[in-house]
Amino acid sequence: MKFTVKTIVAAAFLGMLFVPVHAAELESGFMGTKWATPAENLKDFTKVGGSEKFAYYANPQRKYTFFGNEASDHVVYGFYDDKFFAVHADIDGIDIFSQIKSYIQKKYGVPSKTSRETRGDLTTYIWRLKQTQIKFKHHETSGKMKISFYYMPIAEQANAEMIKNLEAEPPGFVFPLDPFYQSESPNWQQIEFMRF
Repeated sequence: MKFTVKTIVAAAFLGMLFVPVHAAELESGFMGTKWATPAENLKDFTKVGGSEKFAYYANPQRKYTFFGNEASDHVVYGFYDDKFFAVHADIDGIDIFSQIKSYIQKKYGVPSKTSRETRGDLTTYIWRLKQTQIKFKHHETSGKMKISFYYMPIAEQANAEMIKNLEAEPPGFVFPLDPFYQSESPNWQQIEFMRF
């Protein structure tokens, strides 16, 4: 009996150790880029949009995949006040959407928040980690799907800035990022997006 109790306690303790390891990957940054990194420190990235305090960059040397399937559009890194705080990627195909959602739920559990807007039939799933947030959107009417990652200490500042300047739409990027990505570069690197 004592052996069984010790085994259960040890297994529970080990399980608690492994969950934070997964979250730690996103807490420190995204795919090797640390949160709050200045844009000038990124190699091979090109500005693709933004204005005033907001800027969006992409890397034409990288092509991303979702579970081995090439992503339809490229991954965009968001900066506020020259600090890296967000990553955005469009998703093509409900099968890929379901795989990504399942992957995130296995790593981080059920979403912290799920909301549904009738306008546009938008469903949003949010997973909140300590300082990072994963936002997963599905517009059922249009079929558009997007995944975003936010570093909340800077994202909250960016949101406050947008609220302060209500007359201005949040500056952004437009997918696809044509003609920026129309050229085929023999030097691009393919990276699995879902490796966090």
